[in-house]
Amino acid sequence: MRPESVKQIISAITTLGGIADDQAKCMLVFAHPDDEVIAAGARLRAFRNAHFIYVTDGAPRDERDSRSKGFRTLDAYRQARFHELNRAFRLAGIQSSQQQCLGYSDQESAYKLPELTETIANLIRAHRVQVVLTHPYEGGHPDHDAAAFAVHAAARLLEEPPLIVEAPFYHQGPHGIETGKFLRSSETEEVVYTLSDAERAHKRALLDCFTTQRETLRYFSTQMERYRSSPQYVFTEPPHPGSVFYDRFSWGITSDQFCRMASESEKKLTFVRPVRCSQ
Repeated sequence: MRPESVKQIISAITTLGGIADDQAKCMLVFAHPDDEVIAAGARLRAFRNAHFIYVTDGAPRDERDSRSKGFRTLDAYRQARFHELNRAFRLAGIQSSQQQCLGYSDQESAYKLPELTETIANLIRAHRVQVVLTHPYEGGHPDHDAAAFAVHAAARLLEEPPLIVEAPFYHQGPHGIETGKFLRSSETEEVVYTLSDAERAHKRALLDCFTTQRETLRYFSTQMERYRSSPQYVFTEPPHPGSVFYDRFSWGITSDQFCRMASESEKKLTFVRPVRCSQ
């Protein structure tokens, strides 16, 4: 696939108005409910024929999040997260039947990388997926990095791997959290959409559906959305020098632990190819 064709595919799958039946079959693989709006809220309607896969239930098992938000039980918080997602889906004109949660607890998916990888590979194969939109490897959240690992590793398990497209989320910057742009540049040209007033309003309305995540979502701008064909990553090394963003928090795992588990997982998986070819 030539680089210009990659850009054309990204433009095609993110064009407002929806994906025609003869265009690429898409799957969106994200760590948590609300990640789809961060990545593609203004053009979520373009994915009305896509499959939405959520790695986790968005509810950390230690209950600190659920209790801090006023929920008496973990299950009530878990249900609230998906009630918010369904509300956003309705607003975007997407059927709730298009979503599937893989059921991992928030902050724990990195402990099951081989299992997660094989599940995603099977879903890609079953749905004949040609393009996957997912997280970049940037050290923002361990579940984001786990999703990125699993998608890339799944592609290496398949004879016919999909094109992997990514949108930026957040990472450690010089002065704290940095959102809305990729951690570092790659050889792949970005496709950038500057949102109109109407698109910004629509994305804001979708973000507002996730009332339990209001504090976190305030860090994300509605000025633009950007995408690129994913570069090759070395998951056995941190995404950047120094501590990554989630090393600052008790989110179930450190970046050093993640890299060790990525290394162990790669040894357990039987890859068709040593690296993913994106060109």
